[in-house]
Amino acid sequence: MIIVAVDGGKTKTSCVVFNEKGEVISTSSSGPSGLLLPSDTVKKNIWAAVSNSLSQAGLCIEDINVLSIGLADIDTKRDIERASSLIKELPIPGSVVTVIEHDAVVAYYAVTYGAPGVAVIAGTGSIAFGMNRLGERARSGGWNWLFGDEGSGYWIAKEALQAAARAFDGRGQKTMLVDVFMENFRIDDPLDMLEVVYRNMGSDPLRIADLAVLVDEAAESGDEVAIGILEKAGVELALACYSTASKLNIIDEYMVVGTVGSVFKSKIVRDVFYSWLERRLKKAEFKQPLIGFQPIIGSAVIGFRKLGFKNIEERIEKLKKHLKA
Repeated sequence: MIIVAVDGGKTKTSCVVFNEKGEVISTSSSGPSGLLLPSDTVKKNIWAAVSNSLSQAGLCIEDINVLSIGLADIDTKRDIERASSLIKELPIPGSVVTVIEHDAVVAYYAVTYGAPGVAVIAGTGSIAFGMNRLGERARSGGWNWLFGDEGSGYWIAKEALQAAARAFDGRGQKTMLVDVFMENFRIDDPLDMLEVVYRNMGSDPLRIADLAVLVDEAAESGDEVAIGILEKAGVELALACYSTASKLNIIDEYMVVGTVGSVFKSKIVRDVFYSWLERRLKKAEFKQPLIGFQPIIGSAVIGFRKLGFKNIEERIEKLKKHLKA
């Protein structure tokens, strides 16, 4: 049997083709396919990732048994309807079982394999999603860049840019972030950040989120302002996890907690996130962050479950090893 797992995010679309044993046949990636993007962009990038993976494997779309797709920005019933409509416009035959879920649901399965628990995503944006033993769902965060996504890459970069501006004006604490951004942007005057961010970068949340890595570097060099921003990010992400668990009434029960996304590459964010929750979720089993191709294993878990396979854990562990390799 052939299963195709797709992770359609705000920054890229990843695809893995594998068999029922969990053996990876091929992988591919393309541009972003979050549902807030134009419909043509979403369809183009999903199909590019799928078709390229199949081409590498010497397969055609008719060879697929299950297509499991996780997409960012599926937040409402209307979003689900739009996502389903877009996928139906792709040249996918009716013989292929197709499953579409929010990427937070995919992250949940990647972390828990379906056990009660919560997964926290922190990349360009941020969101926490979980399920309890009754199959009830809950989420926290995921309000996007304008009035949410606390702890995300975009949020970290925005906080750092604000701190740099305040420091330059003399309204805030001194920080090396001023020099870090000036060097990165190749400018001589801090005011030129206005042109770089608003005009050259177009205020694009995706591009701004990439600056978060500079904040982590400054923090690792001892900058107190940068450290404070990352510590606050860790707390915000922990709060999202805790509030989700609270909605599910599993705070005092066994649960699995894990994280997904590039923000968790930061040791400061990781340490604060896990230590904050370990003091409050006494019965939780904490998993290490999933970064890179690994979150796509959530789509794989969904695919295996859709086919009714047993011993999913054994198959997924094999898939993980292939992806790491």
